[in-house]
Amino acid sequence: MAYIRTVKRKKGAIYKAEVRLTGHDPLYQTFDRLSDAQRWVEDTEGILRSGGYIGDVAPDDLAFDKALDRYEMEVSSQKRPNTKTREIHSANALRKSFAGLSLKEIAPARVAAFRDTRLKTVGPSTIQKDLALLSHLYTIARTEWALDVVNPVASIRKPTKPDGRLRLLTKDEARHLLEICKKSRNEKLYQYVQLLLHTGMRPSEGAGLIWGQIDIDARIIDLTITKTRPRRVPLTIKAIEIILEVMPEQCHRNLPVFLPEKVSVTVQRRPNLFFRRAFDNAVKKAKIEDFHMHDLRHTAASYLLMAGVDLRTLADILGHSTMQMVQRYTHLLDDHKLKAVDLIDSLGL
Repeated sequence: MAYIRTVKRKKGAIYKAEVRLTGHDPLYQTFDRLSDAQRWVEDTEGILRSGGYIGDVAPDDLAFDKALDRYEMEVSSQKRPNTKTREIHSANALRKSFAGLSLKEIAPARVAAFRDTRLKTVGPSTIQKDLALLSHLYTIARTEWALDVVNPVASIRKPTKPDGRLRLLTKDEARHLLEICKKSRNEKLYQYVQLLLHTGMRPSEGAGLIWGQIDIDARIIDLTITKTRPRRVPLTIKAIEIILEVMPEQCHRNLPVFLPEKVSVTVQRRPNLFFRRAFDNAVKKAKIEDFHMHDLRHTAASYLLMAGVDLRTLADILGHSTMQMVQRYTHLLDDHKLKAVDLIDSLGL
């Protein structure tokens, strides 16, 4: 609670401000102007509620709940919508496990116990994201909030991610799936799936396109907001034909290419959800086993590599930040390598 009391004096009134919040010592300040007192009260309450402190010396510890609140407000809130949403889920799991503790009370053994318990219900990738958030919270607390804390995540084992699945469409499967997509009630599903196959874009990148991102003459899509870094995606002649099929006569640069003008907040955050049900139905009707929307991207990448595109160029097209991400496609070149070495099979004979 905050209070401002007016004290009348011969030379005019002064204003005594007081802020009282549970878990904090009362704070007092005196001002000559009411507006200054009101501003101090608002600023002080905001700092305390966000886990901050008032004064020249930082506290040597902080309740985990308050630290997490402050992290979400100062750090997570500045991230992209998908990342922010993912961190909310991780924060909720962490908050539940470490409720009532301070940052210094969370030792490596407690974090290891959290890891092992959580692994019973979620996969290693989720645990890695949870631990990454917890680790960064401690980094921020030490470097920006001046707290003398030790990162308990640094000394524990992290769960190993399973090998990434790699399911590709054969040419016959791709042809059959596209024929089914043509008959979908979702009128743009066919063009959407084709475009993903011809560009290797992530499903949400393709679904969330607006006309201003497409330069037909240059045969380029400019992806300014992506999962990693901004990139420019080259377009095949077929991809240009696909885009022209859905281009309206009045084509405003801010209009979406595939989505309706008005969609739910959920679809705004993950545009590919607009196509999810229609795509899953098409895959089911095509009787294609174990194939998901993101596998369209794997399919495009694999055929590019088998067509002779080098790994560095492939990584640039896909927007991978490291070469490790494209290395998983290299086993597809085994047949090509065998044919190459067969050319010198008679050497020395």
